Amino acid sequence: MRPAGGAPAGAGVVVGDGIVLTCAHVVNAALGRDRFAAEEPSDADLAGLTLTLPAHGTGAETYRPTLLSWTPARPSARPGRWEGDLALLRLPEGAPRPTPVRFADAAMGSTAWVWYASGDGRTAVDVLVQKPLGPWLLLDPGSSEVPVRHGYSGSPLWDSASGAAVGLMVSVEPEVRRYYALAPAAVREALAAAGLAAAGPRDPRQEWLHQQAAEALAALPEERFRRGANRLAWSLGLSRPPARPEDAADAALAHPRGLPALRDAFTEPAARPAAGEPGYTEARLAAVVARACPVRLLGPEDHARLAGLLAGVPLPELLAAARAAVPYLPLHSERVPDTAALLDCLENRTAEPGVMPPLLQVAEEVAALRAGVREELRELDDRVAARLRVLPGALDQVRADAKARAGSRAAGRPVVRVWLWDRGKGDAFCYVIRLYDGDDQPLSTWSAVDTPRGHEELCGQLAEAVRMLAEHGDNAGVEFLLEHGSFGLPFDRWPIPVPDLGPRLLGMDHVVVLRGQRQPSRGPWERRWGCAGSAASVVQDVDHADDLLGEDRDAALVIAACAPGEIDPMVRLCRHYGVPVMLWHRQGAGDGTTGALLELTGGDWRRDLREAVRRQRFTARKDDRMLGAHLALLWEDPRWDPRTAGLAEPAPLP
Repeated sequence: MRPAGGAPAGAGVVVGDGIVLTCAHVVNAALGRDRFAAEEPSDADLAGLTLTLPAHGTGAETYRPTLLSWTPARPSARPGRWEGDLALLRLPEGAPRPTPVRFADAAMGSTAWVWYASGDGRTAVDVLVQKPLGPWLLLDPGSSEVPVRHGYSGSPLWDSASGAAVGLMVSVEPEVRRYYALAPAAVREALAAAGLAAAGPRDPRQEWLHQQAAEALAALPEERFRRGANRLAWSLGLSRPPARPEDAADAALAHPRGLPALRDAFTEPAARPAAGEPGYTEARLAAVVARACPVRLLGPEDHARLAGLLAGVPLPELLAAARAAVPYLPLHSERVPDTAALLDCLENRTAEPGVMPPLLQVAEEVAALRAGVREELRELDDRVAARLRVLPGALDQVRADAKARAGSRAAGRPVVRVWLWDRGKGDAFCYVIRLYDGDDQPLSTWSAVDTPRGHEELCGQLAEAVRMLAEHGDNAGVEFLLEHGSFGLPFDRWPIPVPDLGPRLLGMDHVVVLRGQRQPSRGPWERRWGCAGSAASVVQDVDHADDLLGEDRDAALVIAACAPGEIDPMVRLCRHYGVPVMLWHRQGAGDGTTGALLELTGGDWRRDLREAVRRQRFTARKDDRMLGAHLALLWEDPRWDPRTAGLAEPAPLP
């Protein structure tokens, strides 16, 4: 599709007899209008538009279409999204009649193709169908080195395995290689509104599910159906609530979590009532979904809620909980790179009717170990188990088993915590040192609160605590809880006496992190930590950090590339915004330093960063000119409870 004699503006796909589907913004671009112009183009406007059919003839023949249907892009109720952006064009009489393309539902994780407007096969690009996002599909470039660019809009998202289109290419993000396609449900809606049937029937199994679900919903009173349709639209990100039972069934079958969402929107926990009694329709719909054995157990809202509750639990701890709860499942850490993958793996494992599914068993295991999320996890399990018709006795048994296992093992790892007050008069510190076991219970305490002690005496008592920590095997290292003004001290370089070896730098053998003595803003802190996969944000000074963090509420890791004298105000500001992790070089950002810090934070920094910093410190043990000799790491993850030291804070020296 192009202006007469001009370059291609975008592609299209034949969806009916002489009917071409494309994006409204492609038509606007070909006509030289604003891409988001809402006004329907006139016949006179379309006189300047030509279509080619590359698969027919030489591909050089052009055709002037007429407009059949126009749905311009319009803002969605959800910020940052839009709806519509579709146009149906009719080919003129005498133009070839290509076979219409069939639209099928997209399989998440599958590979599909898109083409440039010219239709040249050499422009085909592989993309991965990552996840649904409202009316769109989020696409990832995967390993493809060829980018999708402007001119690909309107191309069918082609699944060669099924021989069908699974979406319509609509946009690319200018800053990153990430793309979007309109989902098949949006295409079907546009075709239906134009009086066209979606090409190609459903497979027999989907047709049966559609019929059963629609019949169950048709039995609901009108008001009850309307409320459920509103909940379904919100859950699946639909542009409007389904108007009929058939539309609700369509929406559910087009979304990977649609069937659980359908069950959750229209049903409530109930016993198995007889026909005609209140709740009969709900039980019937739940039975339909159960027989369908959907790939996903949870609806979008419950899945997002569970993922959020587990976001603060380290992956090794989650894997340990899963192996304890469901030891018969093969859960290899190299195949489960993050929490999302673990949830997918557990959801894919079905259970016998009435039995707690593995996903909820693992949630109960975590609830037994972590008091902070226990009540919310159990409330979610109660609700989901009731919807799944899990027998009450099965839930009670799983919960009791998880509690018994939690009582017989430690949930965390031993740690040494050091509350430190720098008295600011040379070699003078007040402190409380405590060794905690894996259940976060204090085992031993060393303190100097009333009378400041010198550095040598402090290191001697810290050495004893560290020696006892090592006897507990795998541990979390040493945490320094500091008042503002002390974050620039080189704690990792402190020489700690070691039997038979003499002094060794503390950061050589142990993970050493810094923390505040008071909790930062809890809401922003939890939000930022929950932004899994967020990349590092580099800030040069306090004003720059204020601008960035005030706008980006998802930044969880900050690299402070500032002068040493600005570290304390930078830490204050970042903690004010709830940033849980900061990394900086104590001598400031020199040539190449910022790049080295960015390289250090690459990959899964939540899992690897603390140990990566320790290795850098070990490498620099004999050369203070190396990067690791001056690394400072603030680490305030959700497991941290910034309790008081258990003693009164010492008063300043006179």
